[in-house]
Amino acid sequence: MKRILKYGILFTLIFSLTACSSGEKETVKPQTPPTKIKEKENNKEQEGQPESNLPLTKNIELEIEGMKEQRPAELQQSSNGYHFYMLDLYNFEKENETTGKISFANDPSLYAIVEKLDESAEIDSLKEESLKKAEEQTGNAKELPATDIYFPYFHDAKFFVKGTSEEYDVVMYLVKEVEGELFYFSLHIPSKAEMEGVEPSLWAMLGTVKPN
Repeated sequence: MKRILKYGILFTLIFSLTACSSGEKETVKPQTPPTKIKEKENNKEQEGQPESNLPLTKNIELEIEGMKEQRPAELQQSSNGYHFYMLDLYNFEKENETTGKISFANDPSLYAIVEKLDESAEIDSLKEESLKKAEEQTGNAKELPATDIYFPYFHDAKFFVKGTSEEYDVVMYLVKEVEGELFYFSLHIPSKAEMEGVEPSLWAMLGTVKPN
């Protein structure tokens, strides 16, 4: 009887110790360090974004009413294969697989369109198309020397088309080669008080467009 009692107590003790040990194993779980979690979140945010060593901000020069000044601009990366620097009070959005739109935040009717052309683009056909669009938009369109462009950086443009309406609304189309790539630009400037500051600002931003 004593022997049975002795083994019974021993078995109970062993079972209790085993149960405690199993409980400890179940409750102790490895914790992921907070820094690792943050790194994973950051990696997810960066997926699909173009890698770049370009500065995030830079000053760009623009001339308004004969006065030149430097204004800070922020790097914008387009998935269409280019980047540029955007001034404050402007927005940028991808319109489709080829074009992007830079618009004045206070009045989106003042804007510019950027399109990176492929190697097969036919400049003469694009010029004729631009003349037709400018005529439809304003009623008075013509091709002008590239040296007539407000911003000297664009004086080597492949062509320059300008349309003007009776209300002095202006649309402009041009093609320029930048670092071996062709870009098709257009500016849409309705006759409003803001146009005096917006037009030179759009030209200044377009002057920073570069292929990736």
